[in-house]
Amino acid sequence: MKTLLHIASMALFLAAPATHLNAGHSGTPEPAKQPAPDAPGITASVSPPQSEPPAATPVEQGTFELAIAALVIERAGSAPEGNDARAKLRQAMLAFYSGFNAAPIWVDANGPTQKARDAAREIRNAGVFGLDPQAYDLPDIGSATERGALARFELAMTRAVLSYAHHAKAGRIHPRKLGHRGNNPESLKDPRGFLEGLRSGSDAAAKLRELHPKGPQFAALRKKLAELRGAENGARPIQIPKGPALRPGVTHAQVALLRERLRIDAAADGKPEKYDKAVKTAVVAFQKKMGLKSDGIVGTGTRRALNGDTNEREIVRILVNMERWRWLPDNMGGDAGIFVWTNIPEFRVRILKAGKTVFTERAIVGKPAKRTPIFSDVMEWIEFHPVWYVPNSIKIADIGPSLRRKNSKMMERYHLRVDCGALGRDWKKIDWNKVNILKCGVSQPPGPRSVLGFFKFKFPNEHIVYIHDTPQKNLFKTAMRAYSYGCVRIVNPRRMAEILLENDNGITPARIGQILDGPRRPYTEKLKKFVPVHMTYFTTLVGDDGKFKTNPDVYGLDRRLAQALTGKGNLMPAPPVIVAAKHKRAPRAARVAQDTAWENTFAN
Repeated sequence: MKTLLHIASMALFLAAPATHLNAGHSGTPEPAKQPAPDAPGITASVSPPQSEPPAATPVEQGTFELAIAALVIERAGSAPEGNDARAKLRQAMLAFYSGFNAAPIWVDANGPTQKARDAAREIRNAGVFGLDPQAYDLPDIGSATERGALARFELAMTRAVLSYAHHAKAGRIHPRKLGHRGNNPESLKDPRGFLEGLRSGSDAAAKLRELHPKGPQFAALRKKLAELRGAENGARPIQIPKGPALRPGVTHAQVALLRERLRIDAAADGKPEKYDKAVKTAVVAFQKKMGLKSDGIVGTGTRRALNGDTNEREIVRILVNMERWRWLPDNMGGDAGIFVWTNIPEFRVRILKAGKTVFTERAIVGKPAKRTPIFSDVMEWIEFHPVWYVPNSIKIADIGPSLRRKNSKMMERYHLRVDCGALGRDWKKIDWNKVNILKCGVSQPPGPRSVLGFFKFKFPNEHIVYIHDTPQKNLFKTAMRAYSYGCVRIVNPRRMAEILLENDNGITPARIGQILDGPRRPYTEKLKKFVPVHMTYFTTLVGDDGKFKTNPDVYGLDRRLAQALTGKGNLMPAPPVIVAAKHKRAPRAARVAQDTAWENTFAN
């Protein structure tokens, strides 16, 4: 409070005419009060000095700094209430300019500094990092030395820098606005300290660059963005005019153009117009790269892509995925030094340790109507022979309707058990037309038909999803593996458990084998150090083979984020059609054997 009063008093004192404080200025006393700006971006209205001001003495410089800080506070207005990122940034700014030894960052007694010019140049270059330079209301850098104008410049510059810093760290769109409840991107942890670092440091541009995601995937997207923007401004590729669909086996003059466009070697039979195997291979590779249906048929969509008409779409897709990286921490492994990464559109689960992939495997994710959520959490334990506690969504959609039908076989087929409290546990004696299935617990014990298989990797979360095994291994052979009710199924959970437990100094692979070969009873192994788990949605990234690729937008989320970021959501393709999975039912003799084994290995 004393500091604030001191600054306010100093501001009033400095506002009065005083020749020793106005040396080098126009000679006109500064008004006692200027109207506070009502917009975050302020353009300083300045006039050139009539003469070159002399260098300020230490006493004059200290007085000048206090005056500018006081004027910034006066023009900034009161601190806003709230706990969101933007309110915190504004509160930190006010605390910075009203604190002990308050001083400006971007101006001195001679006008805007080189530091201000460096920071402004970096912000104008925001497009290189996938941000929008027009989003930051940078003030004009003039040569004014009138204190009111300099205070306005200081305030506008700081607002622009803090807005840029927030976008660089946490993104332009908060994921919760898109329905992603589990993502909480971190803005500046210490915004006041950040401002103090800018004031005391010499390279403001470098400090701004350091705020962007540092991982190799973000760097690859940034490089690809520059490449696409370069192509957008360069010569157009060879054009494939309108015409019939080009498919394997056809002979058409446009196939020769297609060979030239895709740089395919000359046809072995000397017929460049013939669509042969080499052409199909090149077309399919191009379609995969562009996120198109990879059927090898050159129709309208593939023609547009070949002709370079999709550069803008690809640029928007890159911007969308760069934004998603800002929602994640730079250190995805946290203190554990290892993390589990599920990328939903890629249908893949990885484990990364010390920046290297030590496990990568195919996955099954939620169907479009039962999406796997996008969030981050920590894995706390691993279960062997897990019990499946049926979620309410499945009770309502599947079990309840089945029990209301006569001669329902669902309970026996999946060895489900119910517990309806006072109504008992015998599902056959309950009138399901009168009893709400949600009031009953439904579970499935371990066994050969367990929907969870032999492993469950648990990271308690509000979505009630986890990673687990599955007995339906045939589904991993399909390309579009969106079949689950939200949880993630993996094809090789045992190896995943071995890696995580080895890293945790837990049980050995031999002990894991003993548990699996023993009685099928639930067993839990708690992790000594929790492992971060990230459920992400990247439709464009560099794969394990080092090649840049595009994944299908299985849930159609690119369009919504693209619209929020660029207003060009219409450029994003519609999500693919997911064909329902076909489940292979074992022969009756095998089912009888499984049922017998189930009953023998799990006591009632």
